[in-house]
Amino acid sequence: MKTASRFAAAACLCAATSAFAAIDTGLVEYWDLDGDYDAAVDASHVGTLTTTGTGSGTFVAGKFGSAIDLESSSGNHAYIVVGGDESDFDFTGGDMSISLWYTTESLYTAWQALIAKGESSNWRLHRSDNDASQINFAGPGDFSGDGELEQQDGSWHHIVLTHEHNTASRMYVDGSLVATNNSATSIGNNNNAVMIGNNPQQTGRSWDGMLDDVALWDRALTLQEVEAIYNSGDGASIASLVPEPSSLALLGLGGLLVARRRRG
Repeated sequence: MKTASRFAAAACLCAATSAFAAIDTGLVEYWDLDGDYDAAVDASHVGTLTTTGTGSGTFVAGKFGSAIDLESSSGNHAYIVVGGDESDFDFTGGDMSISLWYTTESLYTAWQALIAKGESSNWRLHRSDNDASQINFAGPGDFSGDGELEQQDGSWHHIVLTHEHNTASRMYVDGSLVATNNSATSIGNNNNAVMIGNNPQQTGRSWDGMLDDVALWDRALTLQEVEAIYNSGDGASIASLVPEPSSLALLGLGGLLVARRRRG
């Protein structure tokens, strides 16, 4: 996998010295969707494109490099199923964050999912059924914020969802806080594989639009980190924000490569 070893190197580096603790701290998985479905942290989390009917997924020019363009409609679906141990993404009783870039092509049904683990108390990030522009985070509480979904013109938008166990959940769209839930509860547990662009327990709700640079953490990102990823709209890929020390040899890592900065 083209990025897995790089993030493994970064993880070793952060363990060696807290001075370099950064965006990859607590990073559970990252899919850059740059022409493939490879996972950067654990190769077993590679994604698989699944389609039904006339649904399709095609790599196109993205926010950074390539992105996946999911073409979905009523009865015709395209989405990515994440492999590996599904329990890696349960976040049961803990904190989590989601970051991804998206465009909206059509709003053909309610609850179209950007990324999800399932129903009930399990986490999911999807379109609201009440307002065309709203994105909803459900599972450990239920709340919505303006996701600019009415802009079905190919424009890119960025969303970050942070959840702090039994404290608060926050939604940031295009670098700004758009909603807060101060009654956040605990995330539940299930045996579903994560889906990017769909909900594993409601698979008729797949996304229609482009997705890029999808990442999950087991901690809540800070406002400063959210702003760094959004980068005034220009964006900064997660890979580009991983620290790159000037002298690996001084840290005893020899020629080990750390994540190279991939610019959009």
